[in-house]
Amino acid sequence: MSPERTSGLLLRLYPARWRARYGEELKALILDASEGRASWRLGIDVALGAVRERLRSAGIIGDLPPAERARGGILLVLAAWAPFVMAGVVVQKFSEHWQTATPPGSRTLATSAFDVLLSGAAVATALILAGVAVALPAAVRFLRSGGWREVRRHLVVAGALTVAAVPVSIMMVVWAHGLSAAQRNGQDAAYETAVVVWALVLALWLVAWTVVGVALGRRLALSTRALRYVSLLAVGVALSMAAMTAATALWWVALARSAPWFLAGEPAGSPGTSFAPALLLAAIVMVGAAGAAAIGASRALRGAPPAAPRP
Repeated sequence: MSPERTSGLLLRLYPARWRARYGEELKALILDASEGRASWRLGIDVALGAVRERLRSAGIIGDLPPAERARGGILLVLAAWAPFVMAGVVVQKFSEHWQTATPPGSRTLATSAFDVLLSGAAVATALILAGVAVALPAAVRFLRSGGWREVRRHLVVAGALTVAAVPVSIMMVVWAHGLSAAQRNGQDAAYETAVVVWALVLALWLVAWTVVGVALGRRLALSTRALRYVSLLAVGVALSMAAMTAATALWWVALARSAPWFLAGEPAGSPGTSFAPALLLAAIVMVGAAGAAAIGASRALRGAPPAAPRP
């Protein structure tokens, strides 16, 4: 690939405002350093710089005014929630019917951990919906004032994925209702393939609406009170994610002790291993997302405006 084309692709990684101000300088720098061919090391350095600028423009890093720091922290929590939900769905699917595979006298710890996991999911979802409700008036004002043009592309993509996700979900529910438990759990290859496609559509749908939320959140003119409330809600979401991550790990440990055959996908009572690749991958994603949310919550809490003193 020619240095000119490489520089153009790398520049597109940067925020539009940054490109308008520094784009020509960076392009000239890339061409001067390429000497006929852009090296992979140069490409990585420029791409990492783009990531930093994206994070800085979103208020996630950098020395910013307190309000912008809080906004960036809130958006980081929101962005972390999307992969966390995907990992949670994997855990939920993996854990189906775990009670029936576990000896009755060995379910106490696993049941308590799983209850915390479910409760945390309910609490975090309610907090996010509350945050949406607080920000909704500002979002309506922004869109009515012509701001929809700035997020139109994101809205179109999210809307199209919603239109696709609804009928696909209905079809999958109807299909699953007509199958036996064995067919729903690996004996029907066509259904298993459709489940993968369905999961991909739902994942893209969730990511698309998260992108809409982040795009709007960067632009909304929130009042001081609204920003403070949403910051506190973001802290609650991050705490819920941490609790859910710990509960998942504890549930895994409990199952490894009392029903390792379940983790291995073997019949009850069979020798089994506690290693479960799907569960491990989900746990890694949950830990990473919860860590990012903790950073965002800390930033939101430190930047949130204090409550006005009562007269």
